[in-house]
Amino acid sequence: MSHPSRAFAPLDLIQLVSVAVIWGVNNILAKVAVDALPAMLTVAFRFAFVLAVLIWFIRMPPRAMWTPFVLTLIFVGPLHFGIQYTGLKLATDIAPMVVAMQLWAPASVVFAALLLKEVVSPLRWAGVIVAFLGTASMNFDPAVFAQGGALFLVGLASVSYGLGAVMVRKIAGMDVWATQAWIALAIVPTMLSASLLFETNQVDAIIHAPLIVWVALIFGGLVSSIVANAFLFRLVQKYEVSRTTPYLLMTPVISFTLAALVLHNQITPQIMLGAALTIGGVLLVAIAERRFKAVA
Repeated sequence: MSHPSRAFAPLDLIQLVSVAVIWGVNNILAKVAVDALPAMLTVAFRFAFVLAVLIWFIRMPPRAMWTPFVLTLIFVGPLHFGIQYTGLKLATDIAPMVVAMQLWAPASVVFAALLLKEVVSPLRWAGVIVAFLGTASMNFDPAVFAQGGALFLVGLASVSYGLGAVMVRKIAGMDVWATQAWIALAIVPTMLSASLLFETNQVDAIIHAPLIVWVALIFGGLVSSIVANAFLFRLVQKYEVSRTTPYLLMTPVISFTLAALVLHNQITPQIMLGAALTIGGVLLVAIAERRFKAVA
């Protein structure tokens, strides 16, 4: 049997809610930044701030970890953020994209079953199916269907992150700061190179970018990537992931609210229904994980 769950300490609960708020705000700021700058250049700038702070933590992983380590960097780093920000650049409304970002959790369940041969309970499979159907159902809204390509890219980026999250399990023991630094190191040169090859008008965009864009990039790099991850890493060491996940589902709610108030996005009933199904599916995955651990 597992040990009894401990109650959240007040400071821990504040930090957990802070992570959801930070990520919810960052989703909106990411859209602000990517609307002003080319997508891949935006990613490069954001993680340049991360690299500047964390480069001192870089350590070489053990040789036996190199293959899963490199795969983790690829799927969590350049592939995930490059595809995601390209999708955000194409999107006219952020709300459906925020929903698609939640697909990493059910995607990680699928990859864990395929690659790690983990036993997946029927309840977790139900959560996976509901989550993916929820995102797909938003395409019945004409406004979302018109930006279906953007929704597909953001969903694909989430699936890439889900695969990377599974690969992380193969590099257990790597320091969180070293991992974040390596991810930034993988992102910055690849995204700068991709920007030079595939994007145009970078210099003009940089010159004319308003102050809020640089605030958004600094917030994304220092607050969202470093501070929020530091909080979360500390919390998942103390509490079950299945207990922290439901609180993080406040992130899309916060993003939805800000999208309506700040970006003046229209949140239609179809989008709300799709969001509810997707978030409900992610919650089912978390509940199933908790039940599985309770009987283990």
